[in-house]
Amino acid sequence: MTRQPVRACAIRIGGRQRDGSSDGEPEMDRTLEMAKSRRAMLRATLAVGGVAAMQGAASALLLAPSARAQTGELSTLRATAKSWLWAAEDYASSRGMFERAGLRVRMAATERGVNQDALLAGATDILLGAPTQNMRVQIRRQPIKMICGMVNKYASNIVIKKELADRAGVTEASDPAAKGRALRGLRLGTTGVGAGPDQLIRYVMRLGGLDPDRDGQLVPVRGGGPAMLAAMQNNQLDGFCLSSPTSDLAVQRFGAVYLFNMSTNPPPALADYLYITASVTERTLREKGELLTAYCKGVAMALEAIKKTPDDFKAWSKEWFTGMEDQLFETSFVNNIDIYMATPVPTQRHFELNMEFLKDELRLTNQPPPPESYAFGDAWDLRFVEAAMKA
Repeated sequence: MTRQPVRACAIRIGGRQRDGSSDGEPEMDRTLEMAKSRRAMLRATLAVGGVAAMQGAASALLLAPSARAQTGELSTLRATAKSWLWAAEDYASSRGMFERAGLRVRMAATERGVNQDALLAGATDILLGAPTQNMRVQIRRQPIKMICGMVNKYASNIVIKKELADRAGVTEASDPAAKGRALRGLRLGTTGVGAGPDQLIRYVMRLGGLDPDRDGQLVPVRGGGPAMLAAMQNNQLDGFCLSSPTSDLAVQRFGAVYLFNMSTNPPPALADYLYITASVTERTLREKGELLTAYCKGVAMALEAIKKTPDDFKAWSKEWFTGMEDQLFETSFVNNIDIYMATPVPTQRHFELNMEFLKDELRLTNQPPPPESYAFGDAWDLRFVEAAMKA
């Protein structure tokens, strides 16, 4: 399989660059591991986003003036500044739900897909991201626990050029196995070996009886959504896997079709797949338990409001994604309104599905499997979210 990274030039859509992706390179950033202080760590983290912006990816934005936790405050970190994947937290903050829970939340973004090193080094109190990224470091005995969930759809979507789908005789409504077979021989963009998009493409190829290492070309692309679209436009890719709105743009303007829209038509086994969680260090668990309960309360209120008052969430989203064209926003909203959990409480089944993907990733990268003793309680500390739900 070809895994040479593509460094496609970014393109500009409607005067603005957009990227809803959360998933990135799976390797831990060694520069951050070497940072000697919390302040140096945060500067290094944000500097990576600055490089990505210079390359044409979505700008790495500091969403608040300080990421240092203070009395009554928690800092959070995510991969990108704005995405439907993080919107529950942003909605809770904008609508005052955290404040009603007795908390102020400071948010920052890095433009990197994997940020567990920053969490371990103390650059943030809470990290948003995929469970498998946390589980990967937990089995190495790193002191991280997940405390609540937000998104329970595998919200990275697979799109391919329409002529290729037509040639294979498949549409989005086709049987998942047939759609998996349609990927044979295609050049498919991912955000890195072992990251969420890479794992999903491998999963659906196996549904079609294909060997991902022999029957396709998974191409790592740096630069997020703009780079993916540019690579497809320049005929460097036949398709890619990334979240909305980049996948929506590919369909609307770049001659692509959805093969798997994971929020509206996922493979049945992934209809309830925990994809975005909040994680903390064990030190934060010990020292800031009351604040973590308040954080879980704010998230729970946001998730409930998204389900009960979707019109308000839509109005907020329209303002939040300022500059997104109306047609694209309407498509993007429909494709994402159902990705959020009803409550932030994870289940044993969520853990088991993530374990399946983690084991596949470890096999792919020739790493030992998780210990047999590794269980739900090793991944999660539910004290705070359960206290929040009781309140």
